Amino acid sequence: MTAFPFTHPHIRFGFARFQLVRDVRSVASGKGRMNYSEVSDPVWTITFNSVALDERKLAELTAWWETLRGGIRSTLVTQNVTCRPFAHISDPTPAQDTGILDSITDGNVLAVSGVSAALSLTVGDLVGLENGNYRGLQRVTEVSGSGTNRTLTVEPPPRSYITPGAVVRFIQPELVMRPVPGSWSVPDEGKPRVSFSFVESRA
Repeated sequence: MTAFPFTHPHIRFGFARFQLVRDVRSVASGKGRMNYSEVSDPVWTITFNSVALDERKLAELTAWWETLRGGIRSTLVTQNVTCRPFAHISDPTPAQDTGILDSITDGNVLAVSGVSAALSLTVGDLVGLENGNYRGLQRVTEVSGSGTNRTLTVEPPPRSYITPGAVVRFIQPELVMRPVPGSWSVPDEGKPRVSFSFVESRA
């Protein structure tokens, strides 16, 4: 299944990047102390802004959006900016091979095998995890290893439905996402620029 926006290659959008949203609350506990707690799982979001659209392209995009029924249905989504390891921007070949998730320790340390020996990952790279129809997106905060094995510390920690045996993807990772209700916006003008958002979903 092709991920949006590559489902619509003839409709152009401005740069759209995954953004991680954390729901963290702080409460004063006395004597100048603050208690912080994360009250829900972090989720990825992304917002797309189109270029000016003629009526035909606007109608096509509107029809596609309506198939998602305001969030009742989900779809695969990816960034429309270059999304591959920074060390392989000019030559993606070493990153084209996927790896296998062998284990998860301490919640966010991934043991990965089966990668290209030439794969070079750096802090800030995004990696995708695929377990059947489930998807996960993680950002690398530490990396080590050599040969065909890598140990990655990532944020956020993978969700419970990402388990050993999952495929690890290094180029154009995808997420299952649903429309953010009320985010669809079309200005009342000729050749409008359409805006809409997605939020990560399990399925």
